[in-house]
Amino acid sequence: MEQKKPDRLYYPQFDAIRFFAAFLIIIYHSYIAWVGWFGVPGILSIGDYKNLSAFGGHVDKLIRNMPMGVDIFFFISGYLLTILLVMEKQKYGKINIPKFYIRRGLRIWPLYFFLIAITPFIINWLDEKSPEYIWTILFVNNFQTIKTGIWEFPFAHFWSICIEEHFYIFWPLIIGFVPIRKMIPTVLILIGVSWTYKIYTYIFLVGNWYELYLNTLSRMDVILLGGLLALIYIRKPFVFKLDGYIQLGLLAILLIILSFDNASDISNMFNGVLRRPVYIVLLAIPMMDLMFNPSRINFFSKRNPVLYLGKVSYGIYMYGNILVPIVIKKIIMPYGLYNIYIYFSIVLVLSLLVPIISYELIEKPFLKLKQRFALVKTRI
Repeated sequence: MEQKKPDRLYYPQFDAIRFFAAFLIIIYHSYIAWVGWFGVPGILSIGDYKNLSAFGGHVDKLIRNMPMGVDIFFFISGYLLTILLVMEKQKYGKINIPKFYIRRGLRIWPLYFFLIAITPFIINWLDEKSPEYIWTILFVNNFQTIKTGIWEFPFAHFWSICIEEHFYIFWPLIIGFVPIRKMIPTVLILIGVSWTYKIYTYIFLVGNWYELYLNTLSRMDVILLGGLLALIYIRKPFVFKLDGYIQLGLLAILLIILSFDNASDISNMFNGVLRRPVYIVLLAIPMMDLMFNPSRINFFSKRNPVLYLGKVSYGIYMYGNILVPIVIKKIIMPYGLYNIYIYFSIVLVLSLLVPIISYELIEKPFLKLKQRFALVKTRI
């Protein structure tokens, strides 16, 4: 942990992890859109742009598993949120819940509602069907998708923000009123509630994929696992070190596994209940080396563009899935640029440039205001 000022909490390595997670999701959305519009990329097909080659099948599966970047976001959010709230309670003896909600609102709402506000212009420009706004405005977009089974543009990916907002409502209340010594058992019980709901969904709702993937109760287990790690560390701080070669080896093994496996498969109860938590635990091992290995601190102590992009990662996630159809409909198709390398280059550049401009003009002023309500100071 790097602290340029004694009273400011900052984990630079988390910014790097956030950017990595957002980047995975951008690749996924871009790839799925290309396949949907233009077919299988030539390099991955058997030559007909329809059927995957043996090599292409593994690459395709790996990319289709990249939405686990959302699970990484959930895990990191659970960790950081718990650390900040527990530190506040230890310092002041209680949680200032109104200030917490104000901080969360200033972090999430400006960009969230800005994108909702400009949606009518985007829809009209792209000649898309108008979405149902009220569900997204009320932060229950995930339940709308469960009900309809339809991913509405441009709000399809807002479901994860809704789940985090639901978690933000009850988590400060639990930490505020449950004694710190009883927090670990409480988290374990809540994880059990999440898994129980998944089992219920699997048995009584015939393994409804949308319920398992989008319901707040189903997905809160990964956020809670991040909170559990934070509580374990708070109780007894520890150092976790991995040899660089071991870390690279673990990541290589994970990549190989994910190129053969389908992380979203729910064909049996284990898959429906535990598959994603097992993967996030496996991913947490190399992440813990970044989080708790003192020798990694110097790597992130210098000015590093990845750290800045990590701060912009919320915007990268929010804009990415909106920019993809804009690139296809307004650049690729009108100018006949049917080359996947050109397409990905344009998408990736815009998916960085637009969020950076948005961060500086829209988010940053609110983040500075957010610091006025912070009892445990962090860096913007």
